[in-house]
Amino acid sequence: MRLALVSPAAARQERRDRLRRDRAAALALRVVYPAIQQLRLELTFRSSSSSTPAAQCHVLHPPARAFFEFPCPHADCDGQFELTAAVNAALADPAHRAEGEMECSGNRASGAGSKRPCLLHLAYTVTATY
Repeated sequence: MRLALVSPAAARQERRDRLRRDRAAALALRVVYPAIQQLRLELTFRSSSSSTPAAQCHVLHPPARAFFEFPCPHADCDGQFELTAAVNAALADPAHRAEGEMECSGNRASGAGSKRPCLLHLAYTVTATY
């Protein structure tokens, strides 16, 4: 019996496909959070390396899927950022806002098949509009 090795490109594609399937299976924002008119997720990245990913802003309206998992923006990283708890914290907050930070727990390719921790820092702000 031979074990097939999965190439890094195939592993990335599988992660993208899984995220796509999970997003498609998620309920609409208007079903999960009926009172929300808009949900804004601002993502800012910090890295000790010279290549820090650009900031991202996601604005979700009622028909959008209530799916808050974002892949690490480094193409060679297998990590992701799960922001569901941050969204719930913003909705529970009287100001309808949550801020925080997290670190990518994924691994990045590091030549000759080895991997090293990604450690990309994410600072996020979630703002809900009713």
